[in-house]
Amino acid sequence: MSMIDKLIAPIDKTLERFDPKWQAEHGVGGLRSRYYDKTGVAKWREWRGVKDTMVDYGAWMKNLVSMALMVGSAPIPVMKGFWEYRWMGSFLGTFMFIDRLFEGYRGKELVIAHANMHAIVQSLTKRIAFVLKNDRRLGGSVEGSEKIIPHDETITPLFLKGFKELTPFPLQTLPEFIICDVDQHIEPYYIDVAEAYGLPADVCSRCAAETGVAIDDAFPLIGKAMLSTNMPCNASEATSMFQRRRIGMPDFPVTLAMQHNEKEALPYSRQTLKDAIAFVEQEYGVKYDWNEFFKYAKLINEQNTIELEKWDFFKTPYSALTGIAETLYRLYSWQSVNGQDPYFNKVDRKVIKIMRKAYEQKYQAFGGKTRHRAFLWGPSAVYYTDFPTWTQNCWGINIVLNMDSTMGFNMIDTEDPEKAMDDLTRFTEKACMRHHAVGGWDNVNAVWDWAREFNCDMVLMNDNIACKGMLGVHALMEEQARDLGFHFIFVEHDLEDSRTVSRQDMRNCVNKYMDVVLGEKPLDPTLVEFDDSDAY
Repeated sequence: MSMIDKLIAPIDKTLERFDPKWQAEHGVGGLRSRYYDKTGVAKWREWRGVKDTMVDYGAWMKNLVSMALMVGSAPIPVMKGFWEYRWMGSFLGTFMFIDRLFEGYRGKELVIAHANMHAIVQSLTKRIAFVLKNDRRLGGSVEGSEKIIPHDETITPLFLKGFKELTPFPLQTLPEFIICDVDQHIEPYYIDVAEAYGLPADVCSRCAAETGVAIDDAFPLIGKAMLSTNMPCNASEATSMFQRRRIGMPDFPVTLAMQHNEKEALPYSRQTLKDAIAFVEQEYGVKYDWNEFFKYAKLINEQNTIELEKWDFFKTPYSALTGIAETLYRLYSWQSVNGQDPYFNKVDRKVIKIMRKAYEQKYQAFGGKTRHRAFLWGPSAVYYTDFPTWTQNCWGINIVLNMDSTMGFNMIDTEDPEKAMDDLTRFTEKACMRHHAVGGWDNVNAVWDWAREFNCDMVLMNDNIACKGMLGVHALMEEQARDLGFHFIFVEHDLEDSRTVSRQDMRNCVNKYMDVVLGEKPLDPTLVEFDDSDAY
C-alpha cells in the first residue's frame, strides 16, 4: 500500500456509508437511490472513495474542456446548430450519459473506462464543430463544404483516406448513429416523421429514424457527392434511396456482397470499392494516393494488433477493461474513426499497459463480484439503457465482449496497392452490424464460437422485434443454447424506439431469467425494477 493509500484509508472508512455499493451490500440503499424518480438525473455524484471519486471528477472536467473547445472553435455555427437541429440539444445529456455508463466502476476499470470515453468525447466534439462550420444550411462556405465526402455510417471511412485533400464524414453519425446511444427520446421523433410521410410502421427503427432525419431536413448539408450503401440489410438499402432523393446530390451506392463469407464475394466487393474510388475522383476532381492511404492503414493495424492482445485478457478473470467501456469504445473507434485519429492509438497504448499490469497482479474488476461471464449480441438499445453496466451492478453478469467488438480485425497491407485492396475489402465487409445479423446464417451462429472462446457461460442475444432477420432465427438459437449448455437470454428491444419496448421491459428479460430460472439474488436490489422512462 502506497503512502497516499495509507493516508486516505481512514477517510474512505469514515465515508464508506455514502458509497452506494456499500449501501446495497448492507441493505440501506444502492446505486439507484440517488436518482430523482423516472429520470437519469442524480441528486448527488456517486461517492467511490477519495481516489476513485477524484479520478471520476477529473474525467468529468476533461470532458467539459472538450465541450468548451467545441463551442470556442466555432461559436456561431454551434449556436446555429442548436437552433436548427433538434438532435444538437440531445448532446447536452452527454454528461449524465457518461455518469450512468460507469456507475459502480472502481480502480483500474474506472481509469480505463474514462480514458476510452474521453477519446470519444474529444473526437466527437471536434467533429461537431467541423461539420457545423462547413454546413451550407448554416452558412458554411461552399469551398470548405465541397472538401468533405459524406458517406453512409456503415461504410468504413478508411478506404477514403487516400484522398489527401478530402475529409470523409459519416453522414448519419451526428443525427442518428451516435446520439441514439445518448438519448432514448430523440429518434422516436424522427421515426414519427417517417411514418407520417407514409413509411410502414413495422420496419427497423434505425432505418425509419434515418429516413425521418432526411425528411425533416436534419442532415447537415456537406459535400459535392455522397456514398450510400446496402449495408447492413435490405431495409437500410431502402433508407439510402429515401436519403438520396431528399438530399439531391450525385450518389454512388457501395453495394457490397451480402453473402460476403463466400469466396466469390471478394472480387465483386473489391470492384465495388474501386468503382467508389473512381466515382469520388470524377466528382471531386482529385486523384487517389496510396501512400497517403498507407499512413492511416498503419494506424488501424496498430489498433487491431492491440485489440487482439486485449482479447487475450478478456478470456481471463483478470481484465481491467470490461463491459460498456470496451464495447462502446470499439464501436466508435473502429466504425467512426477507423484509423483517422492518432489519439486513439495513444489511448490504446495506455490502456493495454494498464491491462498487462492488472493481469500480472491478478486484479479482478468490480471487486471480484462477477458471477457470470456473458457474450452480448446486441446493437444500439444496449447503450442508451447502460445495459452492460446494469447487468454487472444488478446481477453480477460481466459483459466480456459485444458483437460490435468483433468488427474487421484483419491487417491491411501497407506496401502493395493490390494486396491492400483485397485486405481492405475483407476489412470493409466486417463493418458495423454487417457481420452479425446479416450475411448468412454462419454469421449469427458464430455467437457460440465467440462465447466459447471467451470462456462465457451466458449469451445475451439481440431480439430486435422489428428485424425480420433476427425473428427468423429465434427458435433455432433457443434450441442450440440448450444443446450447448449456455445460459441464454433473448433481450427484446425495438432498437431506437424505446416506446415499444421500454428500458424496464429489457431489464425484465434478464430479471426473470436470473430469478426464476437460476434462483439468484441481485447484488443491488434497487436496480431490479425502477422507472427511468423520462431519462435521457
